[in-house]
Amino acid sequence: MFRKRTTSERLWEMLPGLQFWLVFIGAITLSYRQPVWAAVFIICFDLYWVLKAVNVAAHLIASYRKFTFFVKIDWLDMVKKLSDFKSYGEFLSGEKLQAKKKLEINFFKEELERINRLQNKGKAGAGYRAFYHLILIPFMDESFEVLDSTFSALSASNYDKENLMVILASEERAGIAAQEIAKKIREKFEKNFYKFFITTHPDGLEGEIKGKSANASFAVESVLPELQKLGIGIEQVLVSNFDSDTIVHPQYFARVMYEFLLTDNPYQKSFQPIAIYNNNIWDSPAIIRVVSVSNSFWQFTESSRPDRLRTFSSHTMTLKALTEVGFWKKDVVNEDGYIYWQCYLHYKGDYQVVPLFIPISLDTCLADSTWQTMVNQYKQKRRWAYNVEYYPHLVPQILESPAPFWDKLYKLWQYIEGNFNWAAASILISSLGWMPLFLGGTEFNNSVLAFNLPFATKALMTIATLFLIFSVYINLILLPPRPKKYGISRSIMMYLQWFLVPLSSVIFGSLPAIEAQTRLMLGYYLEFWVTPKARKGENTGLTMKEMQSVKQISNS
Repeated sequence: MFRKRTTSERLWEMLPGLQFWLVFIGAITLSYRQPVWAAVFIICFDLYWVLKAVNVAAHLIASYRKFTFFVKIDWLDMVKKLSDFKSYGEFLSGEKLQAKKKLEINFFKEELERINRLQNKGKAGAGYRAFYHLILIPFMDESFEVLDSTFSALSASNYDKENLMVILASEERAGIAAQEIAKKIREKFEKNFYKFFITTHPDGLEGEIKGKSANASFAVESVLPELQKLGIGIEQVLVSNFDSDTIVHPQYFARVMYEFLLTDNPYQKSFQPIAIYNNNIWDSPAIIRVVSVSNSFWQFTESSRPDRLRTFSSHTMTLKALTEVGFWKKDVVNEDGYIYWQCYLHYKGDYQVVPLFIPISLDTCLADSTWQTMVNQYKQKRRWAYNVEYYPHLVPQILESPAPFWDKLYKLWQYIEGNFNWAAASILISSLGWMPLFLGGTEFNNSVLAFNLPFATKALMTIATLFLIFSVYINLILLPPRPKKYGISRSIMMYLQWFLVPLSSVIFGSLPAIEAQTRLMLGYYLEFWVTPKARKGENTGLTMKEMQSVKQISNS
């Protein structure tokens, strides 16, 4: 890394790794010296994860039910209706009376309340045409085919094209080949957008690491003068920072605009879709599919808990907020998560992430061989787990922030607990239950507690595993249709792959997180690793029915 650390920064960097290793080594020591205490701890820890599994399953189901309703709505039609709050309120009242499902009734009731609040503030309507979406696609060495599918989906968006602008942000270090691909993409798709910008991020700028954050910041800063020439103010622009393989839902931009126009204090909000890894899921190995689906379910679960939701991967925020916080931090690896914290600190805790409950589709890890695919998946998960790099920047600032006291402590706890569980949970669950039996000695092994410990652990973990049924069910529903090149055996594997969960949670959960935290603790810093994008056939992201079916809600 380019930057020297202060003593204080090094202490904060060491903290997450020390947390894990102290608990892990402490568990082994306790199993040897005080096996009874260790056994009690194991049972309590397993019980905690059973309760956590129940909670996660409940939120997953609630989020999925909302998702299935939202993906069917013609959000552009809804946005257009916002031009007259009075008539839109009458429309919502009519829909509420006609709705039969409780979820739909509650939706129309809540939207009617939002409209009434705005009317009470003297607002008569909201027009969307004054606002623009600036779509940022940073890329390194992705192929023309990958970018072509991304821009094909953008071009098919159900939104006014004169309100869509694109930045295709390339890297100078990627060479002439990347520049040629950028030109080919612009030649093919430029006509589908109001403006199409290409930027080239210079290599080796002072104060930057080689990564997406520096490229993204450079790209948006570069086009600000162009926006000014067009007479477009920063208050009129929403920036969508997308990964290069992002396949957007046709209603994505309309859905974002709907929330932007109706939410309180919209300039202090980010808007988060649910990432589903469907672009090449039929081509990826079974264990990689399990990892990818688990990533999606985490997004579902967090979307139903807005107090926990953070920006992740592809998302949207306002250009006003982005400029006020100084763009993405150029010396962190994971800019997608840290931009939330930048905004939270800048606005003294008054910043939220709004769940959209509609999908974007991304690539699973895929390479020429299964082994290389697994290596790439491990490296990607290690990079994500390296969000512990935030510790020296984030923790002291949160503690000193004038944000509401309990809110900032709760969010700090979420961050610390999340990173600890990422590294420790799977390892402790898979290994800790047996430690007292191996290390506790003859006296403990002859006790009633020792006899019952394996049964108690197994029973609790079996209960937790049962909640995988909901995950299997939702996963099968969200799968795109099976490509013709695969037979029924491939579909059967979509059921059987879930037996790999214990293995995948250790290999692609705990281990990369342990490595990331240990590297940071020892000062062996990571830089941004670009996940290679590969396809072995058709892109199935848009073939999922939830990316296609739309109904126009109307009582006219």
